[in-house]
Amino acid sequence: MDIRLLQSKDIDKTKWNSCVHFAPNGNVFGYKWYLDQVAKDWIGLVEGDYESVFPLVWRYRRGLWGHKELHQPHWMREMGIYSVHALSPARIQQFLERIPPEFRHIKIAVSGKNALPKDLPFTSTPQTNFQLSLNNTYETLTGCYTSDLFRQMDKATTAKLMLTANLKPEKIADFYEKYAKDRRDLETRYHALLRVMYNALHRGWGFTSAVLDADGNPCAANFFIYSHGKLLSLAPVASKTGEAVGALSFMFDLTVRIHAERPLALDFNGYEHASDFGAQPAPYFQISRVKKKGFF
Repeated sequence: MDIRLLQSKDIDKTKWNSCVHFAPNGNVFGYKWYLDQVAKDWIGLVEGDYESVFPLVWRYRRGLWGHKELHQPHWMREMGIYSVHALSPARIQQFLERIPPEFRHIKIAVSGKNALPKDLPFTSTPQTNFQLSLNNTYETLTGCYTSDLFRQMDKATTAKLMLTANLKPEKIADFYEKYAKDRRDLETRYHALLRVMYNALHRGWGFTSAVLDADGNPCAANFFIYSHGKLLSLAPVASKTGEAVGALSFMFDLTVRIHAERPLALDFNGYEHASDFGAQPAPYFQISRVKKKGFF
C-alpha cells in the first residue's frame, strides 16, 4: 500500500477535501480548511492519489524531556482515517504503522469506523456522541422528548425567550469566552472558534444562533455547521441566567422544529443533555499509546 507523509503546506487541498467529502465516515473535522483553523501544526498520511487520508495534529509535549506528541485539538471531536475504500483492519493497521516514530505519545479520537485492529500497541477507549435523525415530523420527534426537557421548555416560554440568527461571529465568540465553563487555553479557543465560524459562513455552511431574554440580551449562544448530512452543534454555551430558564433547551428545540422532515441528523457533539431529545448513541474511539522500545 502506497502511503506517504506530507506536510500540511504540501497537501493538495482539492484532492484531500474530495477524499473527506466522499468518505463514508467523512465529517467537517477532516477538511483541510477546518484543520488549518483549529490546528497549529499538522501533517497528513496519504494513500495513493488521495484515496485515503489521515490527519495527524501534533504539538511539543511539555516537560524536561520535551518531544512531539499527537493530540486532539479543541473544536475537533474526532478525525481518523478517511477513505473512499473500505476501512479494513489491514488498511487501518498500515496507516497506524506509518505514524512517524518521533511521536512517542499519542492520544487522539477517531471515528467509529476506525476500529482498532488487534495486536497493536494502542489502547482503544470507546466514546459516545449523540445524534438525532430529523427526517420525521416535529410532532413525532417531540414524542421522544423527556419530561425534564418539557419542563425546561416551559421555563423558556414563561421567560419569553426569543431565538435569533442575527448575531455576528464576534458576538458569539465573545459570549463563549465569557461563559465557557472550561477556562483552559481560552484565548486560543476563542480565536480558533472565530476562524471556523467565518470560514463556514464564507462557504454557506453554517449559521449563528443565540437566545435573547425578554429584554433582548443574549443568554445562550451557539454555531451550527452543515456537513455530510448532519447539522453540527459546535459551541453551545449559556449564561447563569440562561441556564436558569432553559435557554439551550429552547434553542435546540427550535432548531429541531425548523429542520424537521429534512434528511439531516442533528449532531449534538458532546452536549450533555442530548439524550433528553431522543438522540441516539454514535460511538467513536479514543486511541492512545506511549511508545516503548521495540514498537513499530
